[in-house]
Amino acid sequence: MMYIEKSEFEKVVDNYADVIYRCAYTICKNKSDAEDVVQETFIRYLSKTPKFDDESHRKAWLLRVAINLSKDLMKSFWRKNKTEISEYITDEKNEFEKCEIWEDIKRLPAKYRIVLELYYHEGYTIEEISKITRVKKSTVGDRLAKAKKLLGDLYKEV
Repeated sequence: MMYIEKSEFEKVVDNYADVIYRCAYTICKNKSDAEDVVQETFIRYLSKTPKFDDESHRKAWLLRVAINLSKDLMKSFWRKNKTEISEYITDEKNEFEKCEIWEDIKRLPAKYRIVLELYYHEGYTIEEISKITRVKKSTVGDRLAKAKKLLGDLYKEV
């Protein structure tokens, strides 16, 4: 079994916790679930101790794990059968959550939210998003175009 040095792990957490959080929040749509996904992602990182070619490979791996964990959480029986309490609790939101367009993005299906997040906020190319999400490049491009169209239609109505 391979071990990761504490200082190396702390660097990874410092570098990628925010990115993973935003990715998870994009899918889960709430702070506590996104935080759980971040924690579980780093637990998997520690337990698997994968080898990476470079930092972009590490980041892609962490995002892939976060996406999978987020999707699994959204499909869970508990998640499908709970009542959302967040409507009754006020909480300070981070800058990402305060963004005016975020409320509209949250209403889009997860497949569109994640490509918007990775493309615009994280700066990934369509090809890189394709590898991370394991979806064809043409499908990623279509989802990106559809997401922009859906958002555009929302703002035309206003």
